[in-house]
Amino acid sequence: MPFSDLKNRIKDDVHFNLENVLKAYELAEKVHTNQKRKSGEPFIVHPIEVASILYKIGGSEDMIIAALLHDVIEDSKTKEEKEAIENKIYKEFGNDIFYLIQAVSKNTDLTDRAVQQKEYFNQIEEALKMDASVFFLKIADLIHNLKTLASLSPEKQEKWINELKNTYIPLMSDHFHQISLSYQNMYSNLMNELESVIEDYEQQKH
Repeated sequence: MPFSDLKNRIKDDVHFNLENVLKAYELAEKVHTNQKRKSGEPFIVHPIEVASILYKIGGSEDMIIAALLHDVIEDSKTKEEKEAIENKIYKEFGNDIFYLIQAVSKNTDLTDRAVQQKEYFNQIEEALKMDASVFFLKIADLIHNLKTLASLSPEKQEKWINELKNTYIPLMSDHFHQISLSYQNMYSNLMNELESVIEDYEQQKH
């Protein structure tokens, strides 16, 4: 989905400040310039799709902005660039959005992937205790990643799907009780979409 489609939906929505969303998109586009996903498509497509998933199921402005920016810290090329982007996010979008983005950003200083992943899971779990919005942001991220698994090798696809089933889904389920009643419909819609995407993946294997 191009950003123009999401922008056209948001501009008439009284719950959103379009200017804030546009600022987030412009920053994401700048950071992800010339970056490609393994599928070959521009990387910026991914945060737009994650934001669109969240908007579709009723996500807040903070969630949409965090979705557009959720990879900018992780994808910063240098320590100085990372610090500059963190400061910019904090100053322009506030502590709540900064917290969401930090919560779903891996520690790229760790070169051992196993150690990095273990720390990341712990980080997500701790963040879920503080803000349920982390849950929706991470699930939407997983849904779009799952939709694009075809660009990976069969071995990596299987590794990724096993990680999803055996780590992420149980982690999210364990924290279901923390999701407020106002988020229950969002939760159901997201989990239904996630299950549908997993089923599609399993059917394509056979």
